[in-house]
Amino acid sequence: MRTTTALVLVTLPLSPSAFAQWSANPAANLAIADFSGDQAVPLIAASGDGSTWMAWFDQRGGSYAVYAQRVDAQGNETFAHGGVLVSGNPQNTSLVGWDMISDGAGGCVLAFTDTRNGPDLDVYAYRLDAAGNQLWGANGVTLSADSDFEANPALARTSDGYFVCAWTHSPSTGPGAIRYQRIDGAGVLQYPANGLAITGPGTEKPGFASIVEADAGSYIISYLRNTAVFTSPRHIHAQKFNGAGAAQWNAGAATIVYDLNSVSIGYTPLLRSDGAGGAVLAWHRSVGSDFEVMVQRLSATGVEAYAHNGLSVCQDTTIELDPTLSIDPSSGDAFVFFDKRNAGQSMWSFSVQRVSTAGALLFGNNAIDLIPLDTVQKSILKSVPYAGGAVGVCFRATGPVTSELIGFRVDGAGASVWGASAVVASSVVSGKQRVALATDASGLLRMVWTDNRNDVPLGNGYDTYAQNLNADGTLGVQNTPSTSFCLGDGSGAACPCGNTGSAGRGCANATFASGALLASTGIAGASAGTDTLVLTATDIPGPGLFFQSNGLAVSPIAFGDGHLCAAVGIVRLGVVFPVAGVASYPGGLTPNPIHIGGAPIAAGNTKHYQCWYRSIPALCGAGNYDLTQGISLTWVP
Repeated sequence: MRTTTALVLVTLPLSPSAFAQWSANPAANLAIADFSGDQAVPLIAASGDGSTWMAWFDQRGGSYAVYAQRVDAQGNETFAHGGVLVSGNPQNTSLVGWDMISDGAGGCVLAFTDTRNGPDLDVYAYRLDAAGNQLWGANGVTLSADSDFEANPALARTSDGYFVCAWTHSPSTGPGAIRYQRIDGAGVLQYPANGLAITGPGTEKPGFASIVEADAGSYIISYLRNTAVFTSPRHIHAQKFNGAGAAQWNAGAATIVYDLNSVSIGYTPLLRSDGAGGAVLAWHRSVGSDFEVMVQRLSATGVEAYAHNGLSVCQDTTIELDPTLSIDPSSGDAFVFFDKRNAGQSMWSFSVQRVSTAGALLFGNNAIDLIPLDTVQKSILKSVPYAGGAVGVCFRATGPVTSELIGFRVDGAGASVWGASAVVASSVVSGKQRVALATDASGLLRMVWTDNRNDVPLGNGYDTYAQNLNADGTLGVQNTPSTSFCLGDGSGAACPCGNTGSAGRGCANATFASGALLASTGIAGASAGTDTLVLTATDIPGPGLFFQSNGLAVSPIAFGDGHLCAAVGIVRLGVVFPVAGVASYPGGLTPNPIHIGGAPIAAGNTKHYQCWYRSIPALCGAGNYDLTQGISLTWVP
């Protein structure tokens, strides 16, 4: 169960144009960018409190530009519809890979390439705060500036608060490299210009880098040994670097993860942190006509946990392709969703395996087929860890060029939590591409993809859409029912000086004669990963404090200009500063047990909430403060 300590939070108002929330209808998903031209290659990053960053390349102005949007836990857009412009610098007509991650402070960091300094691609990084401000300047920071081709930057945030980026450096002649750079929170580069380099022998050109955080400020980069020509040895290598950029494994030599043969051309193996200073990788391979999904685990010192060249996640005679990879944070086990196919590749499954840290296939040698082989194609598989299990999503074909978006949640034993059939997140019959999936401690799953449902006439481009999935597999905003108490509207005890508020609110204050209103959204979930509760106070003129109690006073207690009723076993939740009279305390309200009366919340417990706030001048009471009415919530499993 998650706990909190008191935090100082600044809450931003929704844009006046914010008009939509997460949709409960799979045929009416949330439009993030639905403009003329193409909105392409979307990314997603969870902020940690149920809010979500999404970014994409947008052609609404005639050429590609980078835009971003942030939505709260209910799916309300923080910025004007269509997002904020991150970069309008010139792009090629074709796009390469890019990346976005949470900055750990409510904002995000993005890395992408453009042609602002000439026809070749160079790499740039930007940081936005929660309000959309450019913390590293309007043009970001330059990670590479040369006359060579750079592509596919990947990002990670290290345990000591730095950001690291790795990308492919591929000159037209001569050797190439994987280059990497470290950036502090203010955007100052820590390594020399154009970064440090991972090189191979001779004229080899390594490529397709991935990067994850490790321990003590270190990070791990995986890459393909050589991608210069079709016949190059595309073997999987990995290396760990400390904060100074020095290689940590094998006296500077890479750990060779796979060298039996080359992986598929244009393929990027998956890399995930194991949470213990090491990493887990997944990929598919072909040996003759045998296609298999493989995994390997590297310790914090770079030692392979499984046999060299990896462990196959399925032992049956099918073809296995397109793995996803999620690491359960408590056990360290790997959940791998993948696609089985028949020999003719005319039938597809949607399957999942759990691999223990010791290499045991916990869902059986043949894995679990959530959808057994059938003639309906499944493609673009993605997954995230979830509450001791995992969630996997994919596109399921509805026609030659159309699909729907579906998902399964499995528990730690592989049982389908949402039932035998897939949950349909988007039932719109349309072309869909490039789904990205995110979750965090709020327990809310969110996904974003491109969709041509508005592509009339054909070729008008794709739009960007998003959808949430709740812990029970439902779509849309879920709210735990609340009951109001301590009303200052004349239906209960009289306010201290007759300062009656409007119906359902607290006592009037000097700024808002209606009094202040406390409301809740989301689920008061007592189990890990299910709490999305957000408290919002409206019409408070000054800083406020949200608090929780285990019980109510026998009768309202006059307190400043208002009434205190949530008065038994008080737990402070957080201080907030309103904007235009509105302030919220985000999800994760399970109290810290070190607070007096703050035992961990169990399912079935009823807790009571109010917001104290500063109100100047006082209407009658001492201290220049007032309170909202209260609400009671019964927490669910």
